Amino acid sequence: MKTKLIFKIVVCLFLSSKVLYSQDMWDLNRCIDYALENNLDFKRQKLAEQRTYNDLRQSYANVLPSINGFGRHGYNYGRTIDRFTNEFATERVMFQDYYASTSFTLFSGFQNINNIRRNIALNTAFRYDTEKLQNDIILAISAAYMQILYNHDIVETRLEQLDVINQQVEKTKILLEGGTVAKSALLEIEAQAAEEKMLLIQADNNLNLSYLELIHLLDLDPAHDFEIIRPEIEIDKSLVFYSPEKVYERSLHTEPSIMASKERINIAEKELAIVRGMRSPSLVIMGNLGTGYSGAAQKLVATEPTGKYHEIGFVHETEQPVYTEIMQPVYERIPYSDQIKDNFNRMFMVSLNIPIFNGWETRTRISNAIIELESARHNHEIYRNELNKIIQQAHADAVAALKKYEAAAKSLEVSRESFKYAGQRFNMGLISPIEYNESKARTSMAEAISIQAKYDYIYKVKILEFYLGKGFEL
Repeated sequence: MKTKLIFKIVVCLFLSSKVLYSQDMWDLNRCIDYALENNLDFKRQKLAEQRTYNDLRQSYANVLPSINGFGRHGYNYGRTIDRFTNEFATERVMFQDYYASTSFTLFSGFQNINNIRRNIALNTAFRYDTEKLQNDIILAISAAYMQILYNHDIVETRLEQLDVINQQVEKTKILLEGGTVAKSALLEIEAQAAEEKMLLIQADNNLNLSYLELIHLLDLDPAHDFEIIRPEIEIDKSLVFYSPEKVYERSLHTEPSIMASKERINIAEKELAIVRGMRSPSLVIMGNLGTGYSGAAQKLVATEPTGKYHEIGFVHETEQPVYTEIMQPVYERIPYSDQIKDNFNRMFMVSLNIPIFNGWETRTRISNAIIELESARHNHEIYRNELNKIIQQAHADAVAALKKYEAAAKSLEVSRESFKYAGQRFNMGLISPIEYNESKARTSMAEAISIQAKYDYIYKVKILEFYLGKGFEL
């Protein structure tokens, strides 16, 4: 009794070792939330989705008029024609120009409208892609989480088996002392106990590896204290009898990959409408405002006598020459404000562009757009067929897993009774250690199969629930 008590204490310490050294307990929801918040692939997908949203906003802005301003300030050196005086300037001339222009597309084959619709569909498709990646992460985390639960149960089973075999070792020692069994019987039982210890170590290693797998999926530091919460899981035998056809019809409206492929058909249709719009005439109105300043611009303000004369004719009767005084013009630079006002100009224009021939470019683009549309439709059908196959397979797997679990549970019950009876017969010397070990091995195998069937069934059922849009909850 003392040995049994000590062993139970060791078992309790073994099972609680991770809890004693790790205060950070994680349930499935916390693991999923952390992964979605920190997964780099998911962050990258969110950025790609944000980029399509920016493109959508830009496509809305593309229907607005464009307004641009322009200004420059500079100096001309050497001989040049001044654009405001239309005269040659040979000295340094400072100039300034200011312009404002606007244009608005009245019609271009509805390309802008279809581009908006295309970007709406593209942004929606990327949102479904993000949801699909989110679902993949949830399933990967859930599978790793359930693998830990499975390995936990295997460790517990190995501990129980080791407890049983150690008790049998103690009983065999007593029988050996009483002369009921031979020394070989004790050696056989001790060898079985050593093998059980080895199996326990292997099961614990598998448990540690499954923890490491989940830690890697969460991108946590392996040195981080980490322990999962083990929920109470009840076996629900009703869901597998849901019609897979009903699950499929429901998932067609919830499965992100299906919704994304449907949106990509919409994208291809809008792409086709855009390139077809390139065959239509485009009508654009434009307007410009401009002014400027030149340092060479001058105006005449007065004339001054130079004291010089030149002959302009003569008196016919006397033939006396007639002279006039040469006057010198006086110029001054036109003020800056006057030039800005006087040089102000306006322009309004309507532009009509009619495509006639451009090397079959538009025709080729339309042909390629039709091919892309057909390809998108085929992809949608492929995704639908694959989803139907996945759901049919998941339903069949769940039904098979339930049958396997029920058979394994019955087998385990019978094996435990048989092993209990074998232990009683061994204690009475009616069977050999080899026969006892064979019964023990059958029970261990039945327990392992039962645990595996249990978690296999639970996971398959949760997959069906996931396709029904219920999420993944234990």
